Amino acid sequence: MQACLAGIGLAVMVAGGASAHDFFILPTAFTTTTHGSLPVDVTIASKFPELEIALGADRVAELRVVGDPQATFKTAGPGPKSMKALFVGHTPGLAILSARGTPRDVQYPEDRIHGILEEYQVSPEAVRSVEALPRPRVLKALSSRFAKSFVCVERCEGGSDPTQPLGHSLEFVATKGAVKSFTLLSNGAPLANYPVVIANPDGTRSKMRTSSAGSFELPAGPSGPVMLFASVMQPPADAGGRFKLDLASLTLGGR
Repeated sequence: MQACLAGIGLAVMVAGGASAHDFFILPTAFTTTTHGSLPVDVTIASKFPELEIALGADRVAELRVVGDPQATFKTAGPGPKSMKALFVGHTPGLAILSARGTPRDVQYPEDRIHGILEEYQVSPEAVRSVEALPRPRVLKALSSRFAKSFVCVERCEGGSDPTQPLGHSLEFVATKGAVKSFTLLSNGAPLANYPVVIANPDGTRSKMRTSSAGSFELPAGPSGPVMLFASVMQPPADAGGRFKLDLASLTLGGR
């Protein structure tokens, strides 16, 4: 695995100890039958793939599915640790489930700022802007969360094109149809040499960087649900304004 990653110019390391707060879609299975009703959880949690927060309708601005015009992806009400949803696909092939969180004004006091910057792995420019805030600092941001999940209806071939973006401010797209290689897009443009996180089914998290083309390949690892995560923080245009924080995830059935 090390030789493979060195060949494509990626650095992989064990993630730090900061707690995560990921917004993600977790189907109960990543392959389903045509016309079958697949239960899906939408949540924010500190340790993927565990569920944690029961999101209300006010926290999720949109659920949609791409790849099958007859498919549905709708909320089924609150659960104890997630928003419950149902996906029904009608055409064989890949379907892309998408969730968009309601943008929220958030603020973090001085004692939480270090952990937030460690967790979200934002750019050096954003870190410098946070460091320049008057102390004791309060980091104010407009937080926007985006989540995607790849689900195969009968088979993974055909259906939606995983290389095409959905229009999220920040999102992962497949670089190739085999969905082993991915590109991180910010406002439609690849993010080169940028940190991404891979959350594994055992709860561990690994870090890597995209290539100069904004892409990376999944390292070999155990089967089971995997989540890709990245974040981008943009400094405010005016002093005293809010930072813009975009958070994106993509869940897959394995690698």
